[in-house]
Amino acid sequence: MQLASEQTYRVLITHTTTTKTQEQHWQATLLGFPFIIEEAFSRDQVLMQIKERITDMVANAEIVTLHAPALSVTANGSSDELAIQGWGDRGIFKNDPDALQIFDDIEQERNRHLVGGE
Repeated sequence: MQLASEQTYRVLITHTTTTKTQEQHWQATLLGFPFIIEEAFSRDQVLMQIKERITDMVANAEIVTLHAPALSVTANGSSDELAIQGWGDRGIFKNDPDALQIFDDIEQERNRHLVGGE
């Protein structure tokens, strides 16, 4: 038996005003579900419509977790990680097993300088 619970959803709401009639047009998009979009002539109406769409989706959906074997990735019979990614010819780093580590280090250093980074 499944118990109903409440979930918080984030909705992007935008509106435009036509220049001729000064009429407002509202659009709501359910974030994470870009196929769920509603349009209306008022903010309240578009919110009611998007809530109805969420209710319909939840009533007819379920979330499952599946476990399956991982795909074995090889490139031309090689299990070399860089060759698999298309970096078969990597010059002086060809025989360096830690060649990818430099890219991880660069990304970590870049992320430290981003707003909200480490």
